[in-house]
Amino acid sequence: MIMLLATLLPLAVSTLQPVADTPILLTCSGSLIEPQGLDPIPMTVLLTLGSKITIETKGKHSNARPLSSNVVQTKFATKTFTGEYFHYSGDLFLIFRTGHLARLLCAPRSASSPIAQSIASTHAKR
Repeated sequence: MIMLLATLLPLAVSTLQPVADTPILLTCSGSLIEPQGLDPIPMTVLLTLGSKITIETKGKHSNARPLSSNVVQTKFATKTFTGEYFHYSGDLFLIFRTGHLARLLCAPRSASSPIAQSIASTHAKR
């Protein structure tokens, strides 16, 4: 019995560990909400979650500093905003230091798309 348990324990532990080396590539679309209550502005961002977090907004690529991460949420920050991505729902909130709020819904990008390949290669070099 002990021999069987010793054999299965490493397998059980290895299947429970998250794969941090494989980045999750997401395209997120939604809107930027103006603090003055003006009409929302459409917005699309490219988000990469992995051992490093990157986000591309308006063609500008930024590395984000992870603040916390668990099975429910990943929270990160850049110089201009704090982001919260919710894994179960795919919601992404960007809270800008200017007082703006962006609410976006994310979906996986195809790993074969040119954008995904470009970001994956950039992510691997850093």
